[in-house]
Amino acid sequence: MNNNKSVILGIIIIIVVCIITVGCGFYNLLKPKDFKEQFGALGYTISDKETPKYETDTYLVATKDDVPFKIEYYEFKDESEAKKIYKKYKDSIADYITSDSKNQESTSAVISKIVAVSDNEYIVISRVKNTLIFIAGTKDYKSEIDKLLENVKY
Repeated sequence: MNNNKSVILGIIIIIVVCIITVGCGFYNLLKPKDFKEQFGALGYTISDKETPKYETDTYLVATKDDVPFKIEYYEFKDESEAKKIYKKYKDSIADYITSDSKNQESTSAVISKIVAVSDNEYIVISRVKNTLIFIAGTKDYKSEIDKLLENVKY
């Protein structure tokens, strides 16, 4: 009887570890329409006319007069392209920072996120599958940026 319980418990643990490792069901893929709706509802102006830093299929920018940052949204044809641009942003993070920063990165099979905090800046690069959001803000707006990204599960 104890052997059966141990086997069942072992299988459950393996399943839970696989789900956590792969990230199944724990992410939200934000499509361009969803990005426009989410941030438009919060009073942001959404533009598709700006030139992206990197080549992409879709590039949207959300801005608001009373915040000193913009929310850049990229959608790529596939996940490998998104990973390449995520790495490029990560490698060039020093271009956005005026002093030493503490960078915290978390990754899984479908999600990559890095948060860079310096004396003045608060920068977030968050990739989910074939999409990426980049925000170069200030520490004063840390909680607002975190809340925005939490709402869209990035």
